Amino acid sequence: MKVIPLAFESMGVRSMATFVETDQKILIDPGTSVAPKRFGYPPWKYEFDALHETRARIEKYAEKANIVTISHYHHDHYTPFELGKFLDSSPRAAEKLYQGKKLFIKHPTSQINKSQQKRAAEFLKNLEGLNCEVSYADGKSFEVGDTSIKFSDPLPHGSQGSKLGYVVAVTINWNEKTFMHASDVQGPISRESKDLILEEKPDILVLSGPPIYLAGYAVERKDIEKARINLIEIVEKIPKVVLDHHLLRSTRYTNFVNSVVKESGGEIIVASQIVGKEPDLLEARRKQFYRT
Repeated sequence: MKVIPLAFESMGVRSMATFVETDQKILIDPGTSVAPKRFGYPPWKYEFDALHETRARIEKYAEKANIVTISHYHHDHYTPFELGKFLDSSPRAAEKLYQGKKLFIKHPTSQINKSQQKRAAEFLKNLEGLNCEVSYADGKSFEVGDTSIKFSDPLPHGSQGSKLGYVVAVTINWNEKTFMHASDVQGPISRESKDLILEEKPDILVLSGPPIYLAGYAVERKDIEKARINLIEIVEKIPKVVLDHHLLRSTRYTNFVNSVVKESGGEIIVASQIVGKEPDLLEARRKQFYRT
């Protein structure tokens, strides 16, 4: 099994886009974006460079993929059929990405908030005529060739009751190896998400870390601590943990990671390190770029 990160915060953008190769070629959460505003500033030119690079990488691997999965309908996790400066998206790009694929997607009307329900309806309408095979994935398992693809029941986007809605995690089994992609569980903050990860026992886990940059503002500090405690247990038991996304929107992420590693005795890496590159936190350094 080959796991290739395509776009993550450690690569300078908001995303968790990942390509997994078994006897199938699977593209997970094919979106990329930059924050329109952070620290009161628009994206720096380096961020747009990273956005275009990651968009090109997603398109390259989309050509190889026969399967596309979408965990939820935030724009950093799928490509909409619209022009988007901060997404580097277009109707034509989306059409090429999804044309003729098997699509396993978050249910568009069940356990979903209103904004994502609207996006999902528009997305499905635009898929018409593209010869896609669409399956709603929530809580279901699929066998494609020799590969098993299993989706979780909807998990909270962060803490229980989050207004941001729900996501579905995906677990891929092939050739006695297990890979899990747990998008936007933010830590995980919820016990439900932690228990699921431990139950699946992946050899490799790609996980969204908690949004420490929002602590005390949009996220309660006690939830950040819940995520840290849950991660300690996960890192103790999962051999390879790749922690990225929300956590790396702050340059202080290393303090959080070091505390987990110290107490767990395990190891954590970020997505860029899978491909031999040091993390390049562009959004987190946006204020620095403008002030130098």
